[in-house]
Amino acid sequence: MPTTTKKYTVTWVTSQNDNKKSLTFDVYDGETLRTAALRRNIVSPHNGRANLINCRGLGTCGTCAIEILSGNVDPPQRNTAENLRLIFPPHNAANNHKKRLACQIQIRGDIQVQKRTGFWGQDASTTKVAEPSAPQKYLGDLEYLWDNKSPPEETKS
Repeated sequence: MPTTTKKYTVTWVTSQNDNKKSLTFDVYDGETLRTAALRRNIVSPHNGRANLINCRGLGTCGTCAIEILSGNVDPPQRNTAENLRLIFPPHNAANNHKKRLACQIQIRGDIQVQKRTGFWGQDASTTKVAEPSAPQKYLGDLEYLWDNKSPPEETKS
């Protein structure tokens, strides 16, 4: 089995303005943000009940919408699944140019992200950054069934 040696840091911003807080965790090169967050059991890319009601990484539900504040991901621009999902309500096409789906992006460097409030993370208000949601893996390893991009969990540096 090939091993991946590159590791990066995800900084998950949980509040804004003067009360800046964040969580950090290490990820392997090429992991999708959704899979990495759930595997580390630190933060969920989903808010509240979206932990249970989501598409498990297919890019169809939009509940893992996050904003990339800085860093390198692949693909650098939205793919077709992201473009299709993020133009429909409750996401607002006019206000979501920074939004990406955590299940569709692979991490290729240190990144900083934030999650908005709302079931789909759709709130575009600058004061509505979501507090971290506890990861729930209701389906165990089946949570990652559709992720064919991330390296296996056993990958070591």
